[in-house]
Amino acid sequence: MEGHQRNLHLYDRFNTRVVGVSVDDITTLKYWSRSLGLSFPLLSNITGFLGAAFGVQPSPEIKGFPVFSRKTVIIDKKGIIRYVRDGSPKFKDILLFLKKLNQEGESS
Repeated sequence: MEGHQRNLHLYDRFNTRVVGVSVDDITTLKYWSRSLGLSFPLLSNITGFLGAAFGVQPSPEIKGFPVFSRKTVIIDKKGIIRYVRDGSPKFKDILLFLKKLNQEGESS
């Protein structure tokens, strides 16, 4: 999350918005966001329905809550998933992809 915060000015150049999604509750996310100095929204997705919508399958449940692995998803302006990567984000790859996506949008 901190890496996305550091790159917000670069994402903004490509007309991109960042939203974090977590299965944590709203109160936990509020404190976590504050402690990391995040200025982008974090969504509480306790049931995991958003993950399922983006093809992120939950791991075995812990105490009744689904556990999802970290994933970076880029959705274009039409709502089409254009980029998915498991694990920690690779910021250089994300920025190169956003540049390409932005250039495609300019030529359309």
